[in-house]
Amino acid sequence: MKILITGSKGFIGKNLIAALNKKGGYEIYEFDIDTPAEKIEEYTKDCDFVYNFAAVHRPKDVSEFDKTNHVFLEDLLEYLKKNNNACPVLYTSSIQATNGTEYGNSKLAAEECMFNYEKETGARAIVYRLTNTFGKWATPNHHSVVATFCYNANRNIPLTVNNRDFEMHFYYIDDVIESFVNQLENKEKPADDGIFYLDEKCIYHVTLGRLADLIIGFSEGKTPNAEDDFENRLYFTYTSYKV
Repeated sequence: MKILITGSKGFIGKNLIAALNKKGGYEIYEFDIDTPAEKIEEYTKDCDFVYNFAAVHRPKDVSEFDKTNHVFLEDLLEYLKKNNNACPVLYTSSIQATNGTEYGNSKLAAEECMFNYEKETGARAIVYRLTNTFGKWATPNHHSVVATFCYNANRNIPLTVNNRDFEMHFYYIDDVIESFVNQLENKEKPADDGIFYLDEKCIYHVTLGRLADLIIGFSEGKTPNAEDDFENRLYFTYTSYKV
């Protein structure tokens, strides 16, 4: 099975590639910002599944939101149509898609593009709305506060917490990847709105204060509660940022 992964060098892309290589039986086409542009046309000729993770979160210019999060997807889908390839396409959107920001608007436009593509071609369009996701290989000061806190704590940089009571919602990368891999065999079902979300049991509700306290504790030699799934996953993530 030939799989095209855009944004292949990013946080989710690297974790998916590692999981697929471990599973075995896949030929992976990797496409990232430094890949020759003409490769996208080549890869869309015979790929059997597309994961589109190409995205920007904090660009220098807000116009990059639409260019990367939306227009790149449009171009990708056009290449698939040009090559008469109706393979499934998975797109990672965000729970911020409806918040009215430049970032949210770019994600919402991409979702609409996906569903229009499905109606036009009959291809399976798989749209996920993700919340904050943590785990190994996330970029500090970019992907999530967890990555930033873990990176800083490993380097004795003080953690900045403006509101200890602010509650955040997190997915763990392994749960995200498991769901994405299941899509290869069409094992997941969308919500009533046609969009995919991880199961409620995969969401961790954590205040910034508790998050900071746990990570600071790890830096002081404390170990996680063996019976607390979140603490163990957070600890593993923390250790992945050791110098």
